[in-house]
Amino acid sequence: MQSKKRSPIAAIVLAVVIGLLVIALLNGVIRPTQVVVAKVAIAPGTLLTDQLVELRTIPMGAKPADAIAKIEEVNGKMLAVGRAPGDLIVTSVLGEIAGAGIPAELPEGHVALAIHVDLASGVAGLLRPGQTVTVIGMISPDILKTSNASVFTAPISEFTSPIVSLTPGAAATPTPTPTPAPPSSPLARLVITGVRVLMVPQSFRYEEIPAGASEEELFSSARTSVSAQEGSVIVLDVPTGLVEVTPGFKVDPATLLAALDQYGIIHLALEPTSGLELDVADVITLNLGELYNEMNEYRKK
Repeated sequence: MQSKKRSPIAAIVLAVVIGLLVIALLNGVIRPTQVVVAKVAIAPGTLLTDQLVELRTIPMGAKPADAIAKIEEVNGKMLAVGRAPGDLIVTSVLGEIAGAGIPAELPEGHVALAIHVDLASGVAGLLRPGQTVTVIGMISPDILKTSNASVFTAPISEFTSPIVSLTPGAAATPTPTPTPAPPSSPLARLVITGVRVLMVPQSFRYEEIPAGASEEELFSSARTSVSAQEGSVIVLDVPTGLVEVTPGFKVDPATLLAALDQYGIIHLALEPTSGLELDVADVITLNLGELYNEMNEYRKK
């Protein structure tokens, strides 16, 4: 007795039904939704266009509360925080609200402070947001001489008008010749470590030109090179609490960096990813005058 052959149509229909049931079940559990993500790497300060973003489907449970579902909602808005390809474009990274961007990244007791840099003081444009730097401050005593404001520490009584003696034949008391003070010299010192970089303009960043670059890329690279040579401004995450700059002498870093940027010189040194730990007692202030004398004395030996 021959067995009856089963029709493959029934198996196909059963598989399709099972597949549809699985899809319906997954849709009910996962509930896929669309969100706007970065299509390419986008630097802070970039105005978003439909060429830079795209829609991507994710589970509803993974959708942030401030996610954006339509490309039209981000078109023409400025990005306050850099995004990598695939990163979500959310309201908190757009520069449309007071708490967006850099303010949202600042810990309590920290401020964002901009300082001037050039290729030498800014590590040749290698700085990137998130890295930490050591600040080296340099200051010259010439600043005190050229300052418009003079500081007097003597009592007011010492600055009254001189009294002229009318007694004939009275000899004036000779004024002793002051002992010449040794010449002052510029000073340099590591002042603060662990300062986080918040923002580096795209025009200041070091970039290599790829082989076979287009004319537009060559022009952009040339413009970046010129901007970097002329100098730029970067933004640092600076604490406001007092730090010990020299043993026993404390100052708040924000005021110190602002003063050095205006009246002195600031050099930034890129730290390793593990950070840099220095004891203030082990840091030496370099006096260029003393260094010159030491080198000159050694030359005579």
